[in-house]
Amino acid sequence: MNKHELTERLRKETGLAFYTPKIRERDYTELEFQDMKRGLQADMLDYSEKYIDYEDNDNLTKGK
Repeated sequence: MNKHELTERLRKETGLAFYTPKIRERDYTELEFQDMKRGLQADMLDYSEKYIDYEDNDNLTKGK
């Protein structure tokens, strides 16, 4: 798949509608796509664990 196809598929499968990977224009294999997808998902999980305080968010929605 080319850069455009890979980008659209990553957006669809990860739910990140505005994600734009910084990759060069070339053909990518399914294995490369799966590696990028896994890496992106791991980065998003890591980000959410580091920077999102779910307890504070719960308190805001409960009016505390």
